[in-house]
Amino acid sequence: MSSGSDVRTAGTLGLVGIILMLVGLIPYAGVLSIVGLVLVLIALNKLSKAYGNDAIWRNALYGFITGIIGAVVLVIALFAYFIPILTMNAPPPYGFSPYGFGPGFLVFFIVLWIIVYVFVLLEYMFFRNAYRELAGSSGVEDFNNAARWYWIGALTLIVLVGAILILIGHIYALLGYNKLR
Repeated sequence: MSSGSDVRTAGTLGLVGIILMLVGLIPYAGVLSIVGLVLVLIALNKLSKAYGNDAIWRNALYGFITGIIGAVVLVIALFAYFIPILTMNAPPPYGFSPYGFGPGFLVFFIVLWIIVYVFVLLEYMFFRNAYRELAGSSGVEDFNNAARWYWIGALTLIVLVGAILILIGHIYALLGYNKLR
């Protein structure tokens, strides 16, 4: 059984969170995306408890953790590639770099893009599952639409069109959270 005030509070948190995530796309406002994501996670946790459906929170948490791991892998890979290049003029032993900006860079970029793509697929698979569970528990169809657009966006992100489709998923999530308020 769900508590009406808990659902309304979570709906407001989710709504504000999605808005902040969208505003965070503006240059120099990226930290707002992180704050928004945290608010969405809190909202999904509250909704999971309010509806008695642990799958909502579990999937959202797994998606968040997968996204964090993917970001860490990306940062480590970029540092591992560029640190030797940046230290080429340093005295030995730091002055040697087997890398460069030729074919090796292209191969590195393609491999890194594929690795990041796999993490994005996993992340949005979990968020898709979380929003499907939320749609089933709340009866709000907009969450099913958000889940669908998130998944299609993740699948097509490899050709960069997916970023726009993920934004459409955010809009549907925004509409869903608004209906919960």
